[in-house]
Amino acid sequence: MVLVIYAMDAGYKFHFKNALWTALVLVLSACKKDGPEPDYPAGSNQYINDWILDSMQVYYYWNSSLPRNPDLNKDPLPFFATLKNPQDRFSRIYHNAVPESYLPSPVQHFGLELILYSAGGGAPQATVALVVPGSRAAAAGLQRGQRITHIDGTAPTAGNIQNLIGAAVAQRSITLDVAEAGKITIPAGTVSENPVYLYKTFNDSPTPVAYLFYNSFDGRYRHDLVQAFDAFRQAGAKELIIDLRYNAGGDVGVCAALAAALCPVDDTDIFIEYRGNQRAGIRRETFAKTIAKTYSGTPFPFAGIRSMRLPLSRVFILTGRHTASAAEFLIQSLRPWTAVIQIGETTLGKDMASFSIRDNNANKNNAWHLEPLVFKLYNAHSEGDYPSGLAPDIQRNELGGTLLPLGHPDDPLIREALERINGITAKARTALPDREPHIFYDSREAADRNTSFIVSP
Repeated sequence: MVLVIYAMDAGYKFHFKNALWTALVLVLSACKKDGPEPDYPAGSNQYINDWILDSMQVYYYWNSSLPRNPDLNKDPLPFFATLKNPQDRFSRIYHNAVPESYLPSPVQHFGLELILYSAGGGAPQATVALVVPGSRAAAAGLQRGQRITHIDGTAPTAGNIQNLIGAAVAQRSITLDVAEAGKITIPAGTVSENPVYLYKTFNDSPTPVAYLFYNSFDGRYRHDLVQAFDAFRQAGAKELIIDLRYNAGGDVGVCAALAAALCPVDDTDIFIEYRGNQRAGIRRETFAKTIAKTYSGTPFPFAGIRSMRLPLSRVFILTGRHTASAAEFLIQSLRPWTAVIQIGETTLGKDMASFSIRDNNANKNNAWHLEPLVFKLYNAHSEGDYPSGLAPDIQRNELGGTLLPLGHPDDPLIREALERINGITAKARTALPDREPHIFYDSREAADRNTSFIVSP
């Protein structure tokens, strides 16, 4: 059995490579089971499941809890479910030809996210939650906060919206009846997402307040991030709000670079600590070493990172239930070095990293991808272990009313940050609607479960 191992994040784009991982693969590979491999028929459940089990026994964080004699005759999806530890929410297997192994995602095909929810006990309403700038959805005029009355001619409900989205993805086209704009048809296409959606400066405060909506950690758009900080510096900003409410993760090298731009660290300071199973042990890594491993574009030079720094004494970070992985770790990694005020909702709780593993034996007809959780992630103070998510310092929910455009000062999360920056007391703050939303469907959950950026170490 031949394994090809790629390094990736538990949910999105968290990349690890080079000497640390080469050493780890050598150590773990030496621990694989002895004796000849069973000669199961190519493409059979027995062969695929034996490959899954063999890989999990070596790399899985909870490998000591694996069942001793699982039934290899099951289909791979239910077989894999019998292996997962009860604490494991994010390990997965998927097959491109097996739709039930992954969720259809409208953002990957059309450049939009939809949510079906009710606020304060009202009727459920399908709403545009996010539009990727430059996407076909944006070109068609779709905007965040618009209400969707029909999807391909059918009124969306809690019972049918998942199937409607799946059918639209399969047919590579979606037609939306938009309450504010009429009928909009969007063909599927490649969505290239610049994670720097928006940057601006609020000038109604005693000091200029910089705002950045950043939706993934992708080094290919390094210059856009640098440009945003250049604009903040030219505006004289001394406060910063970073909006990560939908950020599912990204390149750990970019995460380290942004963290280093937000606090006064040296390149030799510790950025991250990895803890694996009993075979993998514990490893710690500096800012410089992590930044040097940036794979999605050219690594940030540390001198350039220093030039991005603003005169900050704290950072406001806006989060939501989809803030995950490297986005969560940005918050965690900053806390040993600077004050972080987290506003919004509790994050998703992806505090682990994965390997993505494939069987490269072409004769065995095994096209499954295996992504087991391998490492727990900790910051420079060895603080981590947040599988239930990072709770905000100030709880706010964007779904208490109409979804406003990104960066709008009346958005509940942004408004809270601005009022705190402006020193407005709790008694004088703007009243917020006391309506707890009920969510029936959220297309962003596909990013929580599906999305990955797989690269060779």
